[in-house]
Amino acid sequence: MCLTSKYINPFTDYGFKKLFGEEGSKPQLISFINAFLELENRAKIVDLEFKNLEKLGLSKRDRNTVFDIYCLDEDNNHILVELQRAEQTYFKDRMVYYSSILIQEQGLKGLYYDGTALTRDGSPRKVSWDYKLSAVYCIGILDFEFKENNNKDYLHYVKLKDQNNDVFYDKLNYVFVEMPKFTKRENELNTYLDKWFYFLNNLDSLNEIPKIFNDDKVIKDAFNKAEFVNMDKKDQNKYLASLKEYRDWYAVLSTAENKGIQKGLEEAKEKIEKAQKEKEKALEREEKAKKQIVNLVKLLINTKTDINKIMELTGLSKGEINKIKKE
Repeated sequence: MCLTSKYINPFTDYGFKKLFGEEGSKPQLISFINAFLELENRAKIVDLEFKNLEKLGLSKRDRNTVFDIYCLDEDNNHILVELQRAEQTYFKDRMVYYSSILIQEQGLKGLYYDGTALTRDGSPRKVSWDYKLSAVYCIGILDFEFKENNNKDYLHYVKLKDQNNDVFYDKLNYVFVEMPKFTKRENELNTYLDKWFYFLNNLDSLNEIPKIFNDDKVIKDAFNKAEFVNMDKKDQNKYLASLKEYRDWYAVLSTAENKGIQKGLEEAKEKIEKAQKEKEKALEREEKAKKQIVNLVKLLINTKTDINKIMELTGLSKGEINKIKKE
C-alpha cells in the first residue's frame, strides 16, 4: 500500500490505540484526558491503570462489549475513551449503554470487608455494599458532525441536570467532540485541549513537528510514536491493514452519500414533474369550466334570460356577461 504521509492517521483504529491505548502511551492519554478535565476545573489525573477492554454480557444471550480505551485513575474513577469514525443512528444510546456497563460492574457481590466495620469484640466484620459509586467519564472523539447540531460548537459536556439546570448527579459525565468542526490554525490555539485537537486533525498531513509543540515533551513524544518509519515491521503491517479498512470504509460511505444525493435529486425531479402535471391538469379543468360557463351564458342570452338572473346563476359581473355577448 502506498503511504502519502510521514505520520500515521490517528482516526484509524490502530492509530488511535497506538497513540493513546498502549502502556507506553500512558503519558499521552493522561495528558489528553487532563486537557478535557481542566475545562471543568477538576483535579488532574496523576496515574492511570488500563483495564480489560472486553466486557462480558450478564447472560449467554447478551452480546459482549469491546471498548476502545478503558482505564481507572488513582481515585478509582472510570474513564472510557471512544473513537467514532461515522455517525450511527443510535450512537448516543450506545455511549449511554457503555456508561451503564461501567456503573453496573461496580456493584460488589455479597458481603465484604471494608476495613472499618468491627464486631463488638473489635474484630473486622463484613458489611453489605451501600451503592456508593465512583465517577464515570465517557469521552467520544467523533470524526463526523451531529446532524441535529447546526451551531459551531464542537465540544459538548453533558451531565444529568434538573429543571433548574442544576447538576443533579455529578458522577456521570459525557464529553463529545465533533472533530470536523475544529478548524483552528496553529496561531489560534488557546488551550492545551486545542493543541491536542490540532494534533489529531493535522497529524497525517504534517511533515514536521510544528514549532508550537517544541516545549511540549508529551506531544513531541506522540509525534515520534506516530512516525511510520519508527515502527517495527509487525506494527507497520497492523497499521497498513487498519489504514486500508479506514479508506475502504470512507469509500463505501462516500459512495452511499453520492447515491443518496443522486436519489434525492431524482426524487426531487419526480416531485417537480408530478407537480407540473397536476398544475397542467388543474389549468385544463379551469379552462373547461370557463368554457362551460361561457356556453351557459350564451344559452341564457339566446333564451332572453334577464341579465340579473344570468349574474345570479353564473356569478359573473354584468361587464363579463356583456363581453361574452359581444363574442
